[in-house]
Amino acid sequence: MLKRHALVLTISILAPLASQQVLADDQMWGNDVLVHQADHIYGFGLDQADNDTLFLVVSDSSTANLKDTLYVYRSTDNGKSWNNVTRTFPATDNLRYGKADIIAAKGDSNFVFVFWIRDTGAYKGLSCIRFHHDFAGPILLNPISTSENVVDFDVCQDLYPNYWLYVVYQTDQDSVVFKRSQDYGKTWERRKNLTAETPITSQPSLAWSQGPYLLVAGKTDDDKIYAIRNDNSGRDDAWKAGQYPSGYTGCGNPVVAGSHTTPANQAVFWVFYEFLMTTPAPHYELRFQWSTDAGASWSVFSQPSDTSGGNRLYPSLRVLKENEAQNITLAYRYEGTVPRQIRYIYKSNGQVNPSVWTAPYSGINDYSPHYRPPQEGYTLRGTDNSIRSAVLYVRDMLHDLYFDASAFTDVENELENRTISGFSLEQNYPNPFNPSTSIEFVTPRRGWVTLEVYNILGQKVRQLLADHLQAGSHRIAWDGKDDTGKDLTNGIYFYRMRTEDFIKTKKMILLK
Repeated sequence: MLKRHALVLTISILAPLASQQVLADDQMWGNDVLVHQADHIYGFGLDQADNDTLFLVVSDSSTANLKDTLYVYRSTDNGKSWNNVTRTFPATDNLRYGKADIIAAKGDSNFVFVFWIRDTGAYKGLSCIRFHHDFAGPILLNPISTSENVVDFDVCQDLYPNYWLYVVYQTDQDSVVFKRSQDYGKTWERRKNLTAETPITSQPSLAWSQGPYLLVAGKTDDDKIYAIRNDNSGRDDAWKAGQYPSGYTGCGNPVVAGSHTTPANQAVFWVFYEFLMTTPAPHYELRFQWSTDAGASWSVFSQPSDTSGGNRLYPSLRVLKENEAQNITLAYRYEGTVPRQIRYIYKSNGQVNPSVWTAPYSGINDYSPHYRPPQEGYTLRGTDNSIRSAVLYVRDMLHDLYFDASAFTDVENELENRTISGFSLEQNYPNPFNPSTSIEFVTPRRGWVTLEVYNILGQKVRQLLADHLQAGSHRIAWDGKDDTGKDLTNGIYFYRMRTEDFIKTKKMILLK
């Protein structure tokens, strides 16, 4: 008869938790979902509608179509599967400069907007096409830019108090221009040449925060980062004096994001950028700064806790702005001992401690991403109302576009399960539970066993067991606390048992 081993642990560790780096057979993210295959992928973008539907655009060059094409995909199951809802040949010539983006309008509108750089023959302008969510018929809108050759752009939407679309774009004359639309992309107004009044000449990035606040950051000719803000929804007279968040040279690829805050005039903005270090050997590190007064002043620079060697490139920063959410995901490219690995950091509350990130860094992809185009990171809301991080990237060599997100698919089916007769991990009981639950498992022989609890981001929150156990049936009780003794919030958690020959993960729900 099997011997029962009962164990209840209440461990309190005062040191800060380390981020769980989950890779390979410890993958805590979803299986990478192949969305699109092409001869060459230029660019892509993703957005989420109010009903949790995901929309994705990708621009590609295909020998089958003999011209460049925009494809739009839709997912209604959190990215597990994607359906091609439309494709369009948006120009008589080709798409240019490898950039496309998509916005799913929030609020009362059921529109989806696709942006791209169109070669008309006379100029390479920025264009927008509008669809209904059912994609019954596209509406080709007036061009955003005319008589200008556009080489880069960024877009965002404003949800308060009226619906606005904002865009900044860079021309081949090294000018950065701002425009806005309040009629769902039909007309674009308030043209503002930001380069005429600021040193920004390239790599523009644009963000909106709660209320009327906008921030534009870009690169200067002397390789610095410069930022300028607007405190009245892009009005001409509401642009404020800009500043250098950092006065260092050797910077590039800035990205900005703004968070919901209360009150609105304390809006939080972040700017991330690459910084070229010359010692001990030339390499790029990632730096960031933040503002807690809607961009009026900035902190000194800081760095994510990723201090490993190698380059950290192409930051992509997104904030989920739904239902007062303040959740931010940063994805970036890491080139070091693991070539072109995607890493991310995540923040669960944008208003509190802007310098402190929930996940210092984690690696998430199964495949090595292609060096171009850069990956994109997103923060999404699952159908169960949970907050998820996600990335889009092109797989190395194959030019295939993949979607990967945390816990969108069943972790129990994602992790490696090397089953040996006699090992078992049972479903916790009760489930859902409050305030505690029991986990039973069986080991057929003596050996080292670990039992750990993870949140939906793949971060380890509790070490329940790490010990040599005798053969037998065992039971562990968990009280819903993390390793510091703090009560965890409601939500989905995963518990994983590991031995030398066996790995098994199951899902449980804490419901208070």
